[in-house]
Parts: sequence; structure tokens; C-alpha cells
Amino acid sequence: MSIPFVDIAIIGGGPGGLALAQGLQKNGIDTAVFERDPVRADYVQGFRLRLRQRGIDALEANLPPYLFEAFLATLGRAPAETLTLDETFARIDAPELANAEPEDTHIEKSASRITLRQILLAGLEDIVHTDKTFAHYENQQDGTVIAHFTDGSAVRCNLLVGADGAGSAVRRQRLPGLESVDTGVRRVAGKITLSEAERHGISPLLTDFNVNILPHDGRRMMITSHRVDPDASARYGSIGAGDPTHRDIPGFHFDNTTSYTWWNTAYERGELGPDEDIERLDGAELLQVLLSRVGHWDERILALIRHTDPSTVGLLKVKTSTPGAVWETGPVTLLGDSIHAMTYFRALGCNTALHDTGLLVPELVKARRRDKPLLAAVHDYEVAMRAHGYEAVRSSLTALERNLAGSRPLAAAAAR
Repeated sequence: MSIPFVDIAIIGGGPGGLALAQGLQKNGIDTAVFERDPVRADYVQGFRLRLRQRGIDALEANLPPYLFEAFLATLGRAPAETLTLDETFARIDAPELANAEPEDTHIEKSASRITLRQILLAGLEDIVHTDKTFAHYENQQDGTVIAHFTDGSAVRCNLLVGADGAGSAVRRQRLPGLESVDTGVRRVAGKITLSEAERHGISPLLTDFNVNILPHDGRRMMITSHRVDPDASARYGSIGAGDPTHRDIPGFHFDNTTSYTWWNTAYERGELGPDEDIERLDGAELLQVLLSRVGHWDERILALIRHTDPSTVGLLKVKTSTPGAVWETGPVTLLGDSIHAMTYFRALGCNTALHDTGLLVPELVKARRRDKPLLAAVHDYEVAMRAHGYEAVRSSLTALERNLAGSRPLAAAAAR
């Protein structure tokens, strides 16, 4: 049986893999995406994404103009002003928090991850293949690579790009031994629709501002909002509309058409209970665990937590990659979380993956125009990707440690 050929094979259909496919297709380069899951329903998918200029620039370069226009038009709005309160709801000065965001953050822009995925999938119907679980690859004597999948199928390509996330199977073969590090931090987050917040009398300070709760004893909480404009979305058909792949999932969490306020807080391993216990809890039970820790806080904050939709509440183990790995360039490369996964602090992860695509596409265009050999183009991409990606990993770790300041040293510190 003959093995089909594609110039650039991409493993993973997350934002990085899809943005790369859009950029390659825009430039007439033959490509295909192979994604394991037909429905994207990981917990983080239900939340918004804070945008940075590096991510916006990559999307503008990679998307056709009509899709970039749809991206801008369907963006949500986040609060532009930030407040810091203590647990008694008193306003406090915290200049270190006010100045924590880097210069390329668009604090007022808020992108639904679900809507962004709709945009990135548009026009790729013929090149995105789901139910394809990557198994391993084989380097060929002619310089090509054969990627094998668990269903027995395979594809041959000139370049294999691992964009398959923090647990990347491509990375495990390409760089064996380079695994994610558990920082020991456990994140809890949840959402409430703005209409429900109004019905329950939630303070407008917690829905109209970015709010940092900085208690005198205990862990910080961040609160912000994501406001959508249904009229803007209506102009773009399925983009910004309810995603039919989430229709059968109960609860509000994967609704990308409704405005909401959301919060998140982080604790160290064991503070909320043993992992084996808290990992089994549902959203309502996690809320009770959290409320037992912060029950002495002002009722205005507690009301926000108490009325949070339990379907949106989940626990996330915060992991990071270990920056610094260097390898000899070959016909297999890595992109996004597969090589520089980072904590959610400072909202760098997805933006950094998108920035990777903004680096890789121009290099592959040069190779296809014969301005440089393919491996030279991949090498130049990898040098630039490692420089900015590893810095983002270190920066997010610093922000994590600052957020949990005053506690014992974190396991994450060793990753640097």
C-alpha cells in the first residue's frame, strides 16, 4: 500500500498547529493537520485568552484578510482598569501588580478560545484530519519522514511539525527524557454569567474591573470579565456562534456566546487536600473546599464564588517545561507547548505558540522559494523559537513564584 505524501505534516490541531496550517495554506505550501480529538473539550478551552501583540501579529500574517477581520470583529472586551482589594473589600495600593503586565499586552482585548478555534479551522476542512493519534515517526534515507498513527495509517512528508501540546508524543521521540515538570501549584477557576451576577447582586467592582484580591493571609485571587457582542458575531456565520461540537456537554462552561466574569486562584500541593482526593471532586465540591479556605473574606467576594456555575469549576495541575534544550536540526521540529509549555501566569502560552508560527512560516516560504535549504530554514526558526520561548517559560515561572510569595520554595524553581 502506498503512503500518501504531504510537504509539511502537522501533528496537533491546537491554536499553534492550526495557525501554522493557515499560514502555509495562505502561501501555497502543501500541508495537513493530524489531530487526535474530534471535539476540543479540555477544561482550559472554556476560558478566554488574553492577547498580546506577538499573537495578534502572527494571526495577521497567517490568516487570510477576511478571517483576520472576523478575528478582530468577534473579540470580546475585558476591563481596561485594574483594582487591588484585600479580603475585607478594602482598596489597597499594589504598584507591583499594576506594573506586572509587559508592554505588548492588550489588556482590554479578550479572545474566546472556542471562537478563535472556529476562525483557525475556517477554510481548513480538507486538510484537518481528526481521530488521528500519532504513534511514532521514521526518518527515511531520502531525507523525508514517515509519521505513523495508531489506526495503522501513515503519511510521508518533508517536514514533520510536533504541535501536539505539553504531553507531545513527537517530543518524546525527538527529545527523549525532556518531560513536563509539576510545579506543585494547583489552580482552581470558575465562571458566572454577567446576567447571573447581576441577578445575585454581585458588586460591579467585581464585574467591571480587573480585580486582584490580595489577602493578608492566604492565597491571591484574580477576577476579570469577558464581554461578547452578539451583533458583531452575527455577521460571520458560524464564527462566534455556539459551537455545535459542544452542544451535548452540560453546563455553561463551553458557551462562547455569553458574557461572563471569571476568577482563578492558586494553591500549593496539599493546601486544598491530597491530590488523590481533590482530583475526584466535581465543581460544586471544589467550590465548597475553596469556600472553607476563604470563608472569612468579605461577603461580596464570597457571593461571587458561591454563585459560580459549578459546571465551570475545575482543578488544574500547573506544569511547566524545562527551558534550555538544544538539538541538531533535522526534518522533525517542535512548536508551542510541545517544546516550551509554561504556566498560565502572565498569559504567555498561546500567544507564544502563535508567535512560533509567525517565525516558522516565513522560513518555510524561503525554503520553498529556494532562498535557503529546508534544514537551514528550520534551523533558523528553531534558534529564534528557543530564544523567545524559553524566556517566556522563565518569565511565567517568575510570575508564579511572585504570586505565591512568602511560601516555601516551589518545585518549579528547579526547572530554570
